[in-house]
Amino acid sequence: MNHHTALFTPALAGLLLLTAGCTASEEPTKARAAAQASTAAPAPTPDVRAELVAALQRSQGVAHRYAVRGDLPEGQKVKGTGALDPKARRFQSTIAVTGGKDPSAGSRIVIGADSYSRPSDDKGWVHVDLKRVRRDDPFLRFDWLDPTGLKAFAASVTSVQPAGPHTYTGRFDPNGKDAKSFLPVGAPSIVSLGMPLSPFTITTDDQGWVTSITVELTPSEGPKLTMTTTMSGHGKPLRIKAPARAGEAADFYYGK
Repeated sequence: MNHHTALFTPALAGLLLLTAGCTASEEPTKARAAAQASTAAPAPTPDVRAELVAALQRSQGVAHRYAVRGDLPEGQKVKGTGALDPKARRFQSTIAVTGGKDPSAGSRIVIGADSYSRPSDDKGWVHVDLKRVRRDDPFLRFDWLDPTGLKAFAASVTSVQPAGPHTYTGRFDPNGKDAKSFLPVGAPSIVSLGMPLSPFTITTDDQGWVTSITVELTPSEGPKLTMTTTMSGHGKPLRIKAPARAGEAADFYYGK
């Protein structure tokens, strides 16, 4: 299975609102009211970045489905679908990379510490025991703390501004920490190094769930890359089962 098909972590942040009221029994005079108004502290500026990160964390902390469409370097494109239940520790995805020199496609199911994968041209599934996989293995490992790269994306956001009642725009640092890929969200396929801060647009629904994430990258060579991840079905049950049959990975895959 090509590295392009490498594969949100639960967290919840809340907003505390303090309110205060006037309990005096007599009505203040106009002069007194004016004095109070002149010395009142200004309303605090909303922390829009914290608000957006909270929405991302809330959305990635529940079961959901997602879909990915995006451009990759060298004329390739990525398309995929997936589902994640972080609390039940169940994940599945099907991803295809087309165009360019090395097109590829495949599927993956992860349940706890058991990973099952197969390329699109092979009907057989291969089981990998994740407890035996090296943590630095870029092909076989699976990070339950951030299986789709959304946690890394949220941490990379540097500036945010509201662009409507359900839209945020801003910039993020696309350079993966320790050269780890997290783009596009849901199908980490590329590692960005030395790229400038890049724009994003994120939308939410009436319930505050994140429904789409679009990012743009501008390589030093080649056209601009646009990647969009959509999310749906937040909190709805998912049926993700292990394959009925799967062969075992050979021992050399677990090289020490």
